[in-house]
Amino acid sequence: MNIVTRVCRRRDTADAARQRRDALIETAERIFLRKGYHATTMDDIAAEAGMSKRTLYQLVESKEDLFTALLERRRRPLDVSGIETAGRPVADVLNDMIRLWAHHVMSPSIIALARLIMAEYMHGRTLSRLLDREGAKPCRDALRDYFAACNARGDLAIDDPEETAHMLYGMAIGNIHIEMLLGIGKTRTRAEIDARIARAVTLFLNGARAVGEGAAPVRETLAQG
Repeated sequence: MNIVTRVCRRRDTADAARQRRDALIETAERIFLRKGYHATTMDDIAAEAGMSKRTLYQLVESKEDLFTALLERRRRPLDVSGIETAGRPVADVLNDMIRLWAHHVMSPSIIALARLIMAEYMHGRTLSRLLDREGAKPCRDALRDYFAACNARGDLAIDDPEETAHMLYGMAIGNIHIEMLLGIGKTRTRAEIDARIARAVTLFLNGARAVGEGAAPVRETLAQG
């Protein structure tokens, strides 16, 4: 067997394992949402996935590892690093960041997982920490770092970038997110959410900008996308 054949076989084997793991994650998500995390056993998952527990444990180490992989998979569209910041108006960057964050945490799949975790809270906070780490934290950290950079440049006057990131997000869509989690209130369209974010960014910047004498207030703009 030549080296090319061996490399191709290893690649095929790795691809097959990746596909099996993805299929396993999809199966686990269905069961978690149907039965709850705590009530779901690895036997349940193996049976519905059509594999032995031995094979299951070759793909994941534990139920928590499997749930983490599920959250990581759901996080894939949340690429904060793809937002360009250099040389752009602060309002445009903030609109892009918060819109990406908001539309991720309010997507149907993440709302369903968040409700599952809310129901499991009595059994511990592990899942809550996992959801925060794999969902909101990357965007919150990116917003915090951007605020710190703006403060260092003198573009904004911000004493606590991390707290400010929480405050701006809460003002932008905090109550809408809670209403969605609880299944109450009016259903908002994507355009309505984007307009709400733009208004919140405008209010925030008119309070947080590093004001010079005669500085004009920030005008509301809705980032395109």
